[in-house]
Amino acid sequence: MNNKITVATILSASLFLSACTINIGTDSEKDNDKDNNKTQSQKNNESSNNDQDSTNDDSNQANNQNENTQSKEHYAKVWITGIEKNGGSTNDLSDTELEHVDVSGQPINPYNTSASKTLPEGTQLIAASPTAAGSVYYKDNDDGTITIYDVPSHFQDSSWDEDDFTVKETSKILNNAHTVSLKNPSQSKIDKVKYIISEGNPEDYQFDASDNTADDEVTRDNVIDKVEEYEGETLDTDTYTFKEPEKMEDGRWGFSFEDKDGNLAGSYIIDSDGTVTEYDEDGEEL
Repeated sequence: MNNKITVATILSASLFLSACTINIGTDSEKDNDKDNNKTQSQKNNESSNNDQDSTNDDSNQANNQNENTQSKEHYAKVWITGIEKNGGSTNDLSDTELEHVDVSGQPINPYNTSASKTLPEGTQLIAASPTAAGSVYYKDNDDGTITIYDVPSHFQDSSWDEDDFTVKETSKILNNAHTVSLKNPSQSKIDKVKYIISEGNPEDYQFDASDNTADDEVTRDNVIDKVEEYEGETLDTDTYTFKEPEKMEDGRWGFSFEDKDGNLAGSYIIDSDGTVTEYDEDGEEL
């Protein structure tokens, strides 16, 4: 009798433990399912946010395509876009004044003009006073986008006095320019900015490069040097074959280069003032 009771008790306890184990396993699986669903939901949200950012950029570009690029409202959008893209703030504009000016062809480093690369034609500047509020060097692309050049606001480092450093760094600024869609801020935000913008005097931003005269004239002897200064390094003759430079009817120089299989890889055009423009294998400007 006692043996039967003992066996029955053990069997009952065993069944109870088995049931508990099954229940525990089921709860764990549910928790895992919840975690998986949550992770997937987070991924979906991130994907949705990225898609939304892309959609917003496309929408901003479309809305700004036919805008008057010479209006203060446009300048305000440029300023807000450029400053905020670099992590700055445009909220506090107390005691701030902005000046717009065309700086086409001006040396990037005004303190070493003989070695500095120059800004492309059509480059404009919106500069703040005080200078700590920032500046935006840009070029309108007439499609709702602008190309921004990250020109420093100060050239206090003594390295900027060195020709090699100036050539390398100003070339890097041109090569690393980035194109962005103009923002569409609220009208009240635009108004706060446009009312502090005035037109500057271009002569105040023109720097004399007269110390860069005869030695800067482009000739067959120095045309390769001009391109190497632009690139910030010697030409890679191990990878490419460079054609002999030729002088064109308008006074400019040019030459192309091919890969080792004989395929066109790109070309350079060197203006009479030493400005270098690079093109890819399809003739598109880089």
